[in-house]
Amino acid sequence: MRGAIARSNPVRGERFRATRTEAKGDGIPPVDLSNPPRPHRMLVARRPVRELGVAAARAREGRKMTSAQRAAGLAALLVAGLLGAATATPALLAPAAAAPAVAFGDCPEGAVPAGLGVQCAVVEVPMNHADPDGARIELTVSRVPAQGGKRGVIAANPGGPGADALDYWARRIDSFPAAMKQYDRIAVQPRGMRWSTPLDCAVEPTGAEPAPPPGVKDIALRPRDELRATCEAALPGYLDTITTESTARDLDAVRAALGVDKLDYLGTSYGTYLGAVYATLFPEHTGRMVLDSNVNPGWIWTEEFAQQQVAGKQRLDDLFAWIAEHDAEYGLGGTPLQVYRNWVRLVADQGGGWYANLTPPPASVTDLPGALPEPLAEVARDGFNGSVEQIGKVQNLTRTLVAGGTSAQVPLLGATTVATYTRAFWPHFARAMADANADPRNTGKLLALEGTSSSDPTGQVVFTAITCNENAIEPRPELIAAAAVTIASGGSAMEARANLVRAGMNCGSWRPVAKPIAVDGAALETPPLLLQSRHDALTAYEGGPALARAVHGTLITVEGGDHGTFGRGNGVVDDAVVRYLETGEVGIDRADQAPLP
Repeated sequence: MRGAIARSNPVRGERFRATRTEAKGDGIPPVDLSNPPRPHRMLVARRPVRELGVAAARAREGRKMTSAQRAAGLAALLVAGLLGAATATPALLAPAAAAPAVAFGDCPEGAVPAGLGVQCAVVEVPMNHADPDGARIELTVSRVPAQGGKRGVIAANPGGPGADALDYWARRIDSFPAAMKQYDRIAVQPRGMRWSTPLDCAVEPTGAEPAPPPGVKDIALRPRDELRATCEAALPGYLDTITTESTARDLDAVRAALGVDKLDYLGTSYGTYLGAVYATLFPEHTGRMVLDSNVNPGWIWTEEFAQQQVAGKQRLDDLFAWIAEHDAEYGLGGTPLQVYRNWVRLVADQGGGWYANLTPPPASVTDLPGALPEPLAEVARDGFNGSVEQIGKVQNLTRTLVAGGTSAQVPLLGATTVATYTRAFWPHFARAMADANADPRNTGKLLALEGTSSSDPTGQVVFTAITCNENAIEPRPELIAAAAVTIASGGSAMEARANLVRAGMNCGSWRPVAKPIAVDGAALETPPLLLQSRHDALTAYEGGPALARAVHGTLITVEGGDHGTFGRGNGVVDDAVVRYLETGEVGIDRADQAPLP
C-alpha cells in the first residue's frame, strides 16, 4: 500500500480542472519554464536587506540572535537573489515506468497568459524517488502544441532555482524563431513551488518584523534553521527531496507519462545544470540539448554565487560606459567614471548606503578628482596619493558612516541589477536613472524595471532548499572578517558580498543532504550545444567552457553580457540553435552580441 498521496495544493484549489495522471516508478527530471519577456533568472545576491534589520527584528521579538545568525541573514539575501538519505544514488533507482495518457486541460488561474493555446495537466510522482511506493506529490505541466509538421517534444527550464515555469513558452512565442512552433513545447513547474505540491514554510507574522525591501519576502529574513524546521513540520521528509537530482527525475517521470522516448531540451541559467544532470542520469532519453548561460559544475553552489559578484562588477562597468557614450541623450556623464559618480550619489540619496560601494571604473583624462571628505583611516595610515581608487574608497567609507552601517534596498539598486541581465534593458534603465536625476521623487520607471524580476515566496524557498541541500563547497567562516574589513575600509561591496557568500553564512546550520551529480555527457548520442556570453553577470563566463567539457558539448561564445542569449533578437545565435535542433550540427563557435531593439 502506497503512503498517503500529498495532493494538497491550496494555490490551485478547485479552479484547476486539468486531469491528474500518475507516473509510477522513479527516474524523472522536470523541465520548468518561465518568465519570457521578463529576464532569464539565476537568483542572485541582488536584494540585500538592512544588515541590522534582522538583528533588530529578533530583538523586538524578544529572541537573542548571535553574530553568526546576523551574518547568515545578510548572506542569505546576498545569495538570494547560495549526506544524506532523501536522495538516493542513480544506480539504486529504476527508470520511469509508462503511465496512462496525460489529459491536458485548463491551466491554474494566473499561471499562463490567456489566449495563447497553453494547456496544463497534473502528473503525480513519488515524493522520494528512492521510495516509489511511498507518498506522492503533484507536478503541473504546461504544453503549447506543435503547429504543422511536428518535429518532436522540447522541454525547457528558465533557471532559478525557483523560477516559475508554466508560462515560459507562451511568453516567448513571438521572440523565439518560428521553427520552434514545430515542437510540442512543454514546461514542468518544479517540485516545491506553487502550482505543484508547494513547500509550506509560512509562519504567522508577529507584527514585529521589519518591513522587507521591495520584492524581498519575510522568508528571506529568517534564520535558516528556523526556516528548515517550519518546512519540515508542514510535510515531513519533503524538504530533503528538493534537489536538482529529484527535479531531474521528475522530468523523466513526466517524459514517461507523455509517452515520449526522447526529449529535446532548452535550459537557461540554473536550467543548464538541471539539463546536464538529466542528461547524465538519462542519456538514452536525452535528445538535442541547448544550454544557455551556464552554471559551472565545479562551483555548486557557494562559489557560483561568489563569482556572480566579480562578473557583476564587469557588467556594471560596461553599462556605465554605454550610458557615457549616450550622454547627449541621458545627461548622466560623458565618461564611465562620471556616470558612476552620479549613480553613487543617487543610490546614496535613496538610502543605499554601503551597497552602492563599487570600485570605480577606469578614469579617463577628462576625469578630475572631486572634493574629498575628511581624511580617514587609510589616508591617515598610508597618506594621500590622489588616485581615483583611493578617492573612491574614502567616499565609500563616508557613505557607510553616514548611513550608520545600515542599508536598505532602494529603487536604483534593484533596477541596476535587472539592467545587468540583458543589454536590451539599458536604454530603459538610463532613461529611468535620468528621470530620477532630474527629480529624485521620480522613481516610477526604476520600480517598474525592478519589478520585472520579482519571484513568488515558494520560489525563494526552493532556491534556498536546493542550494543548501546540495551545496558542495565547504564554508570558510574566516572570510567574514575579510568582508567586514572591506566594508569598513570603503572597499567594493561586491568583494565584500563574495566573501560573505564564501563564508557559508547563507545556509548556516543547514547542512547538505545530497551530493551533486557528477555531470558527464559521454553517453549522449548528440553532443549538447552551449551558449555563453563573455560578460554574463549572473553565470560567469568560466561556466560555459567548464560545463561544455563536462557534457562533451560544443560551445558558442557570444560577445556582450546578456544572460540568456537565445530569443534575444540575435539572428546568428537563433539560426545556430535552430540548425542544431534540426540537424545536430553546429557551424560556429562565436557570435556578436544581440543588437539593441
